[in-house]
Amino acid sequence: MKPTIFSLAILLVLMASCGKRSADYQALKAQNDSLQNAKLKLQDEVDGYFSAMNEIEQNIEKIKSTQNSISVQPVGQEMTDDVRTKIKEDMSYLNEMLQTNKDELDRLKAKLRKSGFRSTELEQTISRLSKSLEEESSKVAELQIQLSQKDSLITQLSSSVNDMGKNIEDLSVNVKEKDTKIKEKESKIKEQDETIHTAWYVFGTKKELKEQRIITSDGLFSAQRVLQSDFNKNYFVRIDARNTKSIPLYSTRAKILTTHPKSSYTLEKENGNFILLIVEPNQFWSISKYLVIEVE
Repeated sequence: MKPTIFSLAILLVLMASCGKRSADYQALKAQNDSLQNAKLKLQDEVDGYFSAMNEIEQNIEKIKSTQNSISVQPVGQEMTDDVRTKIKEDMSYLNEMLQTNKDELDRLKAKLRKSGFRSTELEQTISRLSKSLEEESSKVAELQIQLSQKDSLITQLSSSVNDMGKNIEDLSVNVKEKDTKIKEKESKIKEQDETIHTAWYVFGTKKELKEQRIITSDGLFSAQRVLQSDFNKNYFVRIDARNTKSIPLYSTRAKILTTHPKSSYTLEKENGNFILLIVEPNQFWSISKYLVIEVE
């Protein structure tokens, strides 16, 4: 059966309608694809902002940590060259980090102004990071001033120390000479002091004392003399009169032949033998520095 003119017309209308729907679909699809691409592009842009800001925030923490490590370093004359070099390197690192992060924030601000994207949170974060960088810049600048002042002071002190070094060296020679003289004087004083307070004593039988010419007589009926001739001084015991308070005599009989104030000493017995007790040393030795005691 041949198609009628009416059926052909309907077919043409249907075909035209399908073609129109296909064109509308393509247009909608293209529009959707464009929106998806715009969304992805915007998401990438936002991710880029936050990624950059996170990195800046981490860098600020590094700046703070490095700054603290510098501030506690013992900056003084004893500071070694290695420590001084490390401080200079750290300060250079801080300044570079500050400038790099300032430049990155300026780039983000400019990029945000040019884009159509607006975010209060993003703008507040950028503002906060800018303030933090400004604060750290001020701290680093202040630290730089402090280090410079300390270095200047150290230089002045070093110069003063060097100038004083020669004076000290010259003075040390004079001090050594003075020390030598002082020691010589002290030695003489000590020697004189020992001489002044030196005493000698001896005890022995009459026979022993005569043999050493400590006691002498001209004849059988002549008076006995003590320490009148060239007696044997080596037979005496040398003592410090200040410290000697008692002399054991090891005898049951004792007679003091030299002259000493009676109130300055006593003769006491211990285990049957006599002991000389010197009560007043200064008084005892005031008349004679030699003590002679006759024992049995």
